[in-house]
Amino acid sequence: MGLDSPGHPCWHSRTASFLLLSFILVATLGAGSLKGGREEMEVTGKVHVMGNEPFTQVAIRSEDGKVYALVGKHDQELRRLQGRRVAITGQPSEERPRGAQAIEVKSFRVLEER
Repeated sequence: MGLDSPGHPCWHSRTASFLLLSFILVATLGAGSLKGGREEMEVTGKVHVMGNEPFTQVAIRSEDGKVYALVGKHDQELRRLQGRRVAITGQPSEERPRGAQAIEVKSFRVLEER
């Protein structure tokens, strides 16, 4: 019986190692794909700008006191709403501007006019 034959103990060990590594690779790839499936969230609170010029970031302070940086295409519109109560709809972003958790804004609505 040769070393490469199915009945040899080394063959079983190599097969088990290969299967284990294959399983780990598939599990890792699957976990990475979960990031793309981020759930949409809505946050209600007041818009404010944090930081100092020229390094400012538009943000929202939710009603429970948590601060979220707001990123995406609505930046300029949201800056003009500073101090107003709004509802933001978007997805969690992997960005961390100024150390805050970020939301990529998909849409928003003004809840309180000045």
